[in-house]
Amino acid sequence: MNPESVLEKTTKGLEEIETRKHKLDAKLRPILIAVNGKLKAAELANRFGSLGDVSALLDGLVKQGFLQPVAGTAPTTAADPATTRRVIAEVARSISDALGPDGDAFSEKVEAAKSLTEVKAFLESRRDLLNSVLGKQKAPVFWQKVDQLLA
Repeated sequence: MNPESVLEKTTKGLEEIETRKHKLDAKLRPILIAVNGKLKAAELANRFGSLGDVSALLDGLVKQGFLQPVAGTAPTTAADPATTRRVIAEVARSISDALGPDGDAFSEKVEAAKSLTEVKAFLESRRDLLNSVLGKQKAPVFWQKVDQLLA
């Protein structure tokens, strides 16, 4: 959960507070009640820190449909650094697989990136060159795989 996220109750969340229809775990109920469409996830984490990993609990409430992000606020998830590194490594490997040793310079640039946004920007800036090197058959397959990884 992104600490800057602001959440609000969904219809299902409101229904749970009123009727207990979905039999939400008693540990999660106070968090659900406290969500008001104004508090940031970090503020909720401070308030309910004694319950454990509040960020994970909020993610669970979102996945279960009790909460949703308030429109126009920070996204609910921030890229996990380990996941970011794994995706970057997979993109670099895809370049190596597609271009062989000729792709080493591209792979090194991708591996040096600090974020997925940086990887996307780099690859977009080299799209025409990569398309010409990969050819008409390999290019669409390569971009489809990269787009899936960076989505």
